[in-house]
Amino acid sequence: MITPTKYMDLDLSVVRVSSMLIKLFENNRVMEYSEVLQYLVGKIGEDVKHVFVPSLDFLYLLGMIEYHLQTDSLEFIGKNNT
Repeated sequence: MITPTKYMDLDLSVVRVSSMLIKLFENNRVMEYSEVLQYLVGKIGEDVKHVFVPSLDFLYLLGMIEYHLQTDSLEFIGKNNT
């Protein structure tokens, strides 16, 4: 998903979807999981569901988002300075 091939749709790459998530979170620091997914489905299409969770995982590993189980929401915390 991160390494492109000649058959890959670059609009559905993890890096592209992650960048769209960062832009979305710049305006809304906390959003519900379902809201974020519906926003991406509206922008890209149903196929984004296949790369949505890997994109969230990518941002989480970079220390840019947190998931809150109690509210089923995602919070943008920005770049981790540690």
